[in-house]
Amino acid sequence: MKQYFQRAAESDLGEGMAYLEINDGWPSRQVEVYGEVWRWGDAEHREWLADQPFSELGLEAEHAMPPEAFERLWQEALRRWPAAMCAN
Repeated sequence: MKQYFQRAAESDLGEGMAYLEINDGWPSRQVEVYGEVWRWGDAEHREWLADQPFSELGLEAEHAMPPEAFERLWQEALRRWPAAMCAN
């Protein structure tokens, strides 16, 4: 069963937002947005995909988001590629 979450994130790029799709207890797709820099990860592009199980991510019901909202963000992240994948 897929679930979708959003939460504040912090990286070498500063503060931003992370959006995660969880499938069978593990992140399956992830988008991170830091201003104009978008990063994304999936099973084939693991660099920006969380490597911890859902139980360790500290996500609660208050972090839930609609699947449609995640899908819009995912499509935007893919549209921005390769800039998102090249960001350091």
